[in-house]
Amino acid sequence: MSTRNFPESSVSDMGIKKDYQKEEKNMEEIKVSVVIPVYNVEEFLNNTLSDITGQTLKEIEIICVDDGSTDNSCKIIEEWMEKDSRIQLIRQKNQYAGVARNNGLKQAHGKYVIFWDADDLFDSNALEVMYTQAEQEHSDICICEARKYDNAKEKYIPSDSYLKEELLPEKQTFNKFDVPEHIFNLTNNVPWNKLYLRKFITKNKLEYQAIKQANDTYFTIMALFLAERITYVKDVLIAYRVNNDESLSGKASDTVFCSYDSWLYTKERIEKYPDFKLVRFSFLNRALSGFYYSLNIQTTFESYEKLYRMLVEKGFKTFGLDTCEEENIYAAWMYKDMQKMYETEPAEFLVQKSITRRVNNENNNVRRKILREKNAVLRENVQALKEDKKTLQSDKKKLQEEKKKLEGEKKKLQKEIDNIKQSKAYRLGNKLLWLPRKVIKRG
Repeated sequence: MSTRNFPESSVSDMGIKKDYQKEEKNMEEIKVSVVIPVYNVEEFLNNTLSDITGQTLKEIEIICVDDGSTDNSCKIIEEWMEKDSRIQLIRQKNQYAGVARNNGLKQAHGKYVIFWDADDLFDSNALEVMYTQAEQEHSDICICEARKYDNAKEKYIPSDSYLKEELLPEKQTFNKFDVPEHIFNLTNNVPWNKLYLRKFITKNKLEYQAIKQANDTYFTIMALFLAERITYVKDVLIAYRVNNDESLSGKASDTVFCSYDSWLYTKERIEKYPDFKLVRFSFLNRALSGFYYSLNIQTTFESYEKLYRMLVEKGFKTFGLDTCEEENIYAAWMYKDMQKMYETEPAEFLVQKSITRRVNNENNNVRRKILREKNAVLRENVQALKEDKKTLQSDKKKLQEEKKKLEGEKKKLQKEIDNIKQSKAYRLGNKLLWLPRKVIKRG
């Protein structure tokens, strides 16, 4: 087995090139390249690699890109490499997930490529389902549904959809011209629920940004914008792990402006395309949603205030959101919040939002209680109906048995009647009765 252990993301070593050439034939048969950024995930890595190597689609390569881990992540990968030749390891200095994905993409040979995280969970048929759908529809992108897994509570939890069915067109394959008002809103910017045709990525020179957080904004938005054929599967195939201490979303205050900067970077490039005017409001709504999300995940008031004031003072205006009419903003609460932010200090706004969330949570708790009570009544009614059905079925069976018994008695009586009719006495009696009836009739 050849060792693909690249120092600091360099792939210029001639010995390494030779190893790739030896496996060139196998490389041509790869259907999907799975690129995995790795950074201090020793706690989850064995489970993740087990999920991926156990995929029902076997013609895959698994490219692990270590982003300067200081734990045993690399050691774990090397152990797996001894067991499965499809696994590769690339090492780089700590440059964050975007650069890691780009370096992994450079070494990918599959017809399709998917960017999975090293701490998430995957159904065993995830790749096969998405690959089959992409091949069937000749797609540039295939999107699947996903859910969340609470790492602290060790259970799946309710979450917003990662594939919004209500915004999808009726046709199985679509692009921005079919849903210009929702092309960026029908899925999240996350990379791990999207399978890409590798030629599509290279043709359009798509890359992840070299930033600490929100590095997937530009890649995803531009891919959705440029794709000629997008398809989807409604199956939940992936679970995103939340409450992971090593997750960047848990350290948002260290990257306060990353999300905004990623959206600005994307805006400056996408608006150069003439077709952008068709999807402008979808883009603005998706960006505004991203701004609010970034605000909500800040872990210190200092970082919250910085982002808040920047958005109010220049951010909304830079994107043209300040001149948007209410009907241009898809969610009423987003438009109202934007107006409130112009009139309210960050601390007061945060308190108001906290109260609103608490009230909403309390209302939701009340609604859940009412639903539980209604469900309990419904369950009782269902049980009563089941008992009634059981009784009716029993009565029906008894009636059927009684009917069968009566039909048997009827047959027996009919046989006795037939025997009587065939007897000599019956025939003689019939003849004796015939003459008087005839005389009476003539008279």
